[in-house]
Amino acid sequence: MTKTLKSLPIQAVLLQKIKNSLPTHLGLAEEMADVLGVSTDSAYRRIRCETELSIDEAHLLAKKFNISMDGIFASLGDTVAFAYTKLTDDPENFKKYLQRIYGHTKLINSFADKKITYIAETFPLFYSFFSHKLAQLKLFYWQKSVLNVPYYQGKKFEYGIVPEDLVELATNAFKEYQKVPSVEVWTNETINTVLQQIEFYADSGAFLNRDDALGLVEEVRKMAKYLESCAESGRKLPGDAKENFTLFCSDVVLGTNCIYIQTGGEKYAYISFNTMNSLTTNNHEFCEESEHWVKNIIKKSNMISGVSEKQRFQFFNLMHSNIDQCMARLQKA
Repeated sequence: MTKTLKSLPIQAVLLQKIKNSLPTHLGLAEEMADVLGVSTDSAYRRIRCETELSIDEAHLLAKKFNISMDGIFASLGDTVAFAYTKLTDDPENFKKYLQRIYGHTKLINSFADKKITYIAETFPLFYSFFSHKLAQLKLFYWQKSVLNVPYYQGKKFEYGIVPEDLVELATNAFKEYQKVPSVEVWTNETINTVLQQIEFYADSGAFLNRDDALGLVEEVRKMAKYLESCAESGRKLPGDAKENFTLFCSDVVLGTNCIYIQTGGEKYAYISFNTMNSLTTNNHEFCEESEHWVKNIIKKSNMISGVSEKQRFQFFNLMHSNIDQCMARLQKA
C-alpha cells in the first residue's frame, strides 16, 4: 500500500510541529537530513510520508527539536502532555530551569513573527530578573524558602551568596524578554507579592544586612518606573522602531499566572505551578482554549498604555503608593 499523509497521521503531525518550530531561515529537509544522517532526497520522502520514520528516527527528531511524543499522541485524543523542569532532589536542576527560561526566550526571538501575552496575578517571572540585585534576592528566596535547597538553609541573604552564573542566566533572560513584543495584564495587587517577600525576609531576620531590604525596595521602584515608561511609550526599549508593548490592568481575580506565546505558526501555553515553575505545552486544543481565556481577560481589563493617560496615572500612582508604604514600614521597624 502506498503511504500517504493520511496513512501516517502521527508522522505528519510530528513533522508539522518540527516545521513550525524552525526559524524561517532553516529548511526542514536539510535539518532532518543532518539529524538522521540521510540524504536530502530521503528526508523529502519522509516529509511527504512516502517513507515511514522508524521509532529511532522519530526519537532523534523529537529530542533534537524538543518535541514531546506524548504530546503528539495526546493531540489525537482528549489528553494534554506537558513539559517541565524538575526542581527537587538535585540543585543542578535549578540551573537547568534558568537555562530553559533563557533558552526558550532566546528561541522566541529567533522568529520574525512572535508575541508573548503574560497574565500576571503575581509578580511576573521576567521582572524578578529586572536587575542584578533583584535577581539575587529572588534566586535566593526560591532556593531557600520554596525548594529548601540544603546549601541555603541556615544562611541569611547577602549579595554574592547566589552563584554569579545563575544570576547572569536570569538577567540575560530578562534582556531577551525585552526584545519580544508583549501584552501584559497586571492587577493592582501584582506588585505586592515581591514587596511582601522583602518585608517577610526583613521581619524574620533573613537579611544579613537589614539595609539591603530598603535597597531592594528601591530596585522594585526602579522596575516600576521602567514599566511605567514602557506603558507610556508603548515600547519595551527606547530604541525600538515600533510600538511593541501593551499593558492592561484587570479588576478580575486572575487565578493564576499564564504565558501564551505565538511564534510563526506555533502556539505555546505556560501555566504556573509550585510558585515559580511552569508546565509547557503546544497542544493545539489546549492552546486554543488558553487563547480564548486570555482574550476574555483582556476584554474585561482596562488598557493603561499608550493614550490611556488617566488610567495609567491611577494605576502607577497606586503602585508607587504601595512601594512607599512598604518602605515606610521597613524604616519604622
